[in-house]
Amino acid sequence: MAAFSSGEAAVVPISDGGEGFTEVITELLDGIYRKVNCTDPLGHSITAEYGLAADGTIAIIETAAASGLGLVAPEDRNPLYSSSFGTGEMMADALDSGVEEIWLGLGGTATCDGGTGMLQALGYRFLTPSGMLAPGQAELGNILEIESSRRNKNIPYCRITGFYDVSVPFFGNGGAAKMFAPQKGATPEMADAIDSWMAQLCYVYSNFSGEDIRNIPGSGAAGGIGGALRACFRADMVPGIWKVLDLARFGNMLDSCSVVITGEGHSDIQTLKGKVPFGVLEYAKKYDAECGCGRKTKVYLLAGKVSDRDQLLEAGFEDVIQITPEGMSLNKAMQPTIAKANITKAITELELF
Repeated sequence: MAAFSSGEAAVVPISDGGEGFTEVITELLDGIYRKVNCTDPLGHSITAEYGLAADGTIAIIETAAASGLGLVAPEDRNPLYSSSFGTGEMMADALDSGVEEIWLGLGGTATCDGGTGMLQALGYRFLTPSGMLAPGQAELGNILEIESSRRNKNIPYCRITGFYDVSVPFFGNGGAAKMFAPQKGATPEMADAIDSWMAQLCYVYSNFSGEDIRNIPGSGAAGGIGGALRACFRADMVPGIWKVLDLARFGNMLDSCSVVITGEGHSDIQTLKGKVPFGVLEYAKKYDAECGCGRKTKVYLLAGKVSDRDQLLEAGFEDVIQITPEGMSLNKAMQPTIAKANITKAITELELF
């Protein structure tokens, strides 16, 4: 993202909780990185990385690091059998290292297991009619009860915050499974089945926590990991983009900027559910309102592909521009030199001032 004033630009690396969350936050906190041996969504051994704040008290973890969609080849993607266990392994490593807080970025996962894999890695167990649930998703809809006596001993001494990229319900229309499972390899029938399982799991989570989990902000993020965080850890749930913008002192930059350019790969109606561009727009609107005097920061949205343009413009973007020429293949558009040229062309053609 870039902010402009009188022809000068300031570049602000940001993330909404998905890919890049660890790097952006760790750098803003002058932190270091720690490598962990863990498992990917299909149970293969991998090495993933999370950040530690300079004083070692805060761990910065993104679910995409061990449970990310990018870790699974397109032909192998199937949320019926993809687990968030690796995310729990990373959290366990951080807990055992003595951190006081875990900031977990929620987004970009290949999973839709309601966070059960993550919880299993942290010592939670799930009772089904046939016994305790093994890691994986096959019996997700049969879960009757959560057993927490063997949970990681350090959990009570650590504050956990979930930073979600989009705020969707745990289940139902527009929820974790129906909205995002198809992007993770599910057929419509599979998405419906997972959604029904998530409804049962939500009932179990709500009984365990004493709180209705379904519509907690961020509960459906990262395939339902957000709901698991709230149910089992009483985690604070916050929009990831707002926290990142605060840490980056974006408000201070707006003091001397009148134009902001933000972007993402594909902008559509989902952008307005809390993704980076909408978060930037809302942050700028709030800043303008607090300043008063009729101030209006122009926020331009650039995207590789644009759908639902009218709705995006109605939300308040000054303009919404698709940088990829019609007919250009996705593979070509994603080549770094081509993408850079397309972005540069789009920006130079904007009438910013």
